[in-house]
Amino acid sequence: MTNGSFIKIGILAAVLAFLSGCGRPPDPSVNKPGGLGIGDKAADFALMDNTGHVMRLSDIQEGWSLVLILFRGHWCSACQNQLINLKDDYPKFAALHTALAAISVDTVDESAHFAEEWRFPFPLLSDTQFQVIDAYGARHPGGHEGKDISKPAVIIIDPQKIIRFKHVGTSPVDRPSDEEILFMIQQMEQKAGKK
Repeated sequence: MTNGSFIKIGILAAVLAFLSGCGRPPDPSVNKPGGLGIGDKAADFALMDNTGHVMRLSDIQEGWSLVLILFRGHWCSACQNQLINLKDDYPKFAALHTALAAISVDTVDESAHFAEEWRFPFPLLSDTQFQVIDAYGARHPGGHEGKDISKPAVIIIDPQKIIRFKHVGTSPVDRPSDEEILFMIQQMEQKAGKK
């Protein structure tokens, strides 16, 4: 073999290693036991919503907080009730400069049908690759018909993209009420105003 052949093989090996993920720094959120927690920088994400648009953490309006609602799926009655309640209370969240986004492993098509049925004023994001669900330690292995889904969870992220509240439920009905979430946001804003 010539030196040129060795160089080509070396370049090819480097490209293949890069494409397979070798040499890429691991995502710290995935390796952290229990996922990201209070005080951590929120995990960035890029997920398709029910209209086919990609939403990113950076899309949140400057100065606004974000509440991520991780839910089991459109078929879950406890999840439906939670999202309908959030729809009804949506003006209260907007008054506190807080955006909402609901995340599940539902496909974009499933999310589109679910959103069309209930006319949610916030996006339903499809996380079929567990990008956000795993970042927050909310995966429920075999949770529905043998398939992995998300545990019910609520994450509150402040305008500086810091996690200020995290609750991962231990059962389908274990989730904070809208009143509790709104109270946490109000407390967070009061603390920020005192600084």
